Amino acid sequence: MRSELMEPTEENDVRLRRVIGDRAVVSRAWIVAHTGAGRSTVARWYALRHEQPAERRHPERAATVNQVDYYDQEAVEAFWAAHQNAVGTARLGVSGRRSGSGHGEPSGGRPVSAERAQAVEVALAELRRAGGYRRGLAARLARTHGGGASTWERAVNTARATYEEKSEHQAQPPTPE
Repeated sequence: MRSELMEPTEENDVRLRRVIGDRAVVSRAWIVAHTGAGRSTVARWYALRHEQPAERRHPERAATVNQVDYYDQEAVEAFWAAHQNAVGTARLGVSGRRSGSGHGEPSGGRPVSAERAQAVEVALAELRRAGGYRRGLAARLARTHGGGASTWERAVNTARATYEEKSEHQAQPPTPE
């Protein structure tokens, strides 16, 4: 079995691409660089491969060398071409989604879960009750309702934007006709 180093990275001497026997194999780091997808997305493609149709399934591991998994390069390139065709992307952005509308929000962006929408409504109600933002609101809501502080910070920030926008419109006198 012949193995040769083709493209070393500077970190940990992990090899992005090798030739084992007569076939080229690539690491997940190579897949990340080739597709533009994040490491977690590439890991998810592999973890959920059995849930995908055969023609769009991430290839199985071809070899493991020094605890680094490698995949047949031709199979990875075929998977990526099928994925691009099915999803309609060329090279992914950071999130692996096209930007803009069509993701659950009329103005674009990520879809909002029911839990997130409910958290925003709770925060908005609290802002209305208090007459505006008060420091520590997210931490108090996390203690009262449970959940993570960062989740409540995002909900409070979204609610604040809504609250301030509506307050701004109410403060402006009607324009004479």
